[in-house]
Amino acid sequence: MDQLSQSVFPSSLTSALACAAISPNLRTILMFDASPEIVQLAAKTMVQMLEVVTGDSIVSVTLGTFEAEDDLWGSLGLGGESETEPFSWKPGLLTGGQKDSALRLVVIPDLTKLSLAAARACVVLMGADVAHLERHGQQDSWQPNCCWIAGCAEREVGMVSPHLLDRFALRLSGKVTLNVDRTTVILDWIDQGELGKETKPEPLTREICDRLKKARLISPQITPEAIARILEYTNSEVYSPRREIALARLALGYTRWEGAGEMTVGKVDAAAKMIGLKLATRQQQTEDLPDVSPEPVISQPREPQTREEKPKLTKPEPPIVREPVYQSDEPEPQPTIQFTVPTNPYPEDQAPVEREAASLRLPSRRFHFKAAARGAIIGVEKVANFQDLALVRTLLEAAKFQRIRQGSTTNSNRLRLSPTDLHSYRRVPVAEQMLMLILDHTCLQDCNWLEELLPYLSWAYVERASICLIQVGAVDARHELRAQKLMAQSILVPQITAGIEAGRGKATPLAHGLDLALQTLRHALQHGRSTIQQAVLVIISDGRGNVPLEASRLGKIVPPVGSKGVKDALQVAQLIRGLDGVKAVLLNPQPQQYGDLPLELAEAMGAAVVSIPLIEVGEVA
Repeated sequence: MDQLSQSVFPSSLTSALACAAISPNLRTILMFDASPEIVQLAAKTMVQMLEVVTGDSIVSVTLGTFEAEDDLWGSLGLGGESETEPFSWKPGLLTGGQKDSALRLVVIPDLTKLSLAAARACVVLMGADVAHLERHGQQDSWQPNCCWIAGCAEREVGMVSPHLLDRFALRLSGKVTLNVDRTTVILDWIDQGELGKETKPEPLTREICDRLKKARLISPQITPEAIARILEYTNSEVYSPRREIALARLALGYTRWEGAGEMTVGKVDAAAKMIGLKLATRQQQTEDLPDVSPEPVISQPREPQTREEKPKLTKPEPPIVREPVYQSDEPEPQPTIQFTVPTNPYPEDQAPVEREAASLRLPSRRFHFKAAARGAIIGVEKVANFQDLALVRTLLEAAKFQRIRQGSTTNSNRLRLSPTDLHSYRRVPVAEQMLMLILDHTCLQDCNWLEELLPYLSWAYVERASICLIQVGAVDARHELRAQKLMAQSILVPQITAGIEAGRGKATPLAHGLDLALQTLRHALQHGRSTIQQAVLVIISDGRGNVPLEASRLGKIVPPVGSKGVKDALQVAQLIRGLDGVKAVLLNPQPQQYGDLPLELAEAMGAAVVSIPLIEVGEVA
């Protein structure tokens, strides 16, 4: 299969990229459902267009999951140009060349996996008129000159901060459909020896280059009807002035791209079609759309057939069916690549929220007395205690003032340190608390358990606690004689929600579920490199476990069973009671039979008991 190239881009996508190249305010582009290859291809095509518009070379920068503050903004390094300056300032990915007004193209293959430091930098720089930097003694200000292209899966848009999404003015679709299966494509790549080769776009045609150069010199007039049409497109339930401004700028850029001197209603409609916007109020569009296609629209003739031609439509001849005997000698057509049309440029309005409320802010630490250095390093900061010292940064800070501190002393080879030189690492925050939920799906049908569980889920969301869900007796369990465990960093992970809402199964391996909880709590609280300081254990069960622990481990029932399942559950519960840092709560579903079993389980575990209200007969109906 031929490589992806600029020629496979549809005219609407090419026009949208050209509008962004012409208009600096549209150079924040978000491509939904675009693979990293498509994002890189669009970025390389954008580089060619920007070079034609600006006349300068463009530098590309890629942001991923590991960039820290020093990588983005700059840092001090050894090895200056002169001997008198042993240290030199090394600019970062987003600051280098900005003083020379050099345009940078920032490529983000996956917006959902962007590091926290990079996401905060994007919010600061996108659309800003002036940027200020105060770092490591450096003070600088400049006018940001960047073009941003990012990819994001539409189903994962709920994981991205709304403040970051709001910065992207131009929303496009990067989803690609192939008329062949993936296996055929891979085999073709292997046969042609092109697997792993870098995708390169075709050079821009002379026609596109001439249109880009002419578009820079055009200043269209905006009609009042066009402004009214923009308001009709953006008059929705979710109001944002940025969306109105973005559509107006895109329509103005499209007018310049088409070489027109006036922005009409047709230009607004064409711009809205590029990004998938639809009118808020459905109405007949009677305005002329001469700019959609360069050819004039010709109305259909009024059927100039005579009366003698009508009898020809009486009875069509049946088609001749030919069975293929031999394959055709003609070469098969090459697989084609098609871009889908955007459906909704703002899917975050209906997307489920899968992020924290303050996803761009570092969470506050609750256990300051035991702040372990476990997270990934994202920068340095002034020391707050003598833990996790950044030795290199401390030595660099002290070296800047050695001439002043040493003065005329004879021991000039000794390095003099000051408390102001001390720096420690700034690390990614890790979860210090855990919510462990043991959910017995076989005892939930007669009580309002969700209402009683909601406060604990809300606590986990607010505290950004990690989640451990242990399902007992779930209908979709991989083995009905065993419980299964789900781990997640946040309560917003969809697998946790699906696990809580799972239906009831046939068996109740309660003892195995408690044993999984015991092993997980021991590892989280007592492991040498553990960061969990407190665990909240919430169990919803009626205490009636009918699967012994040995049967769960073997994967088969060994008769006789009797009450072994209940006894094993109580023995494991007593082991959980001996763990430090665990706060246990049992939500009692108040079963009609053997109502004392939940109380015995809570007593063995040392857990507080909260009764779950039963569902009344009228509520069931």
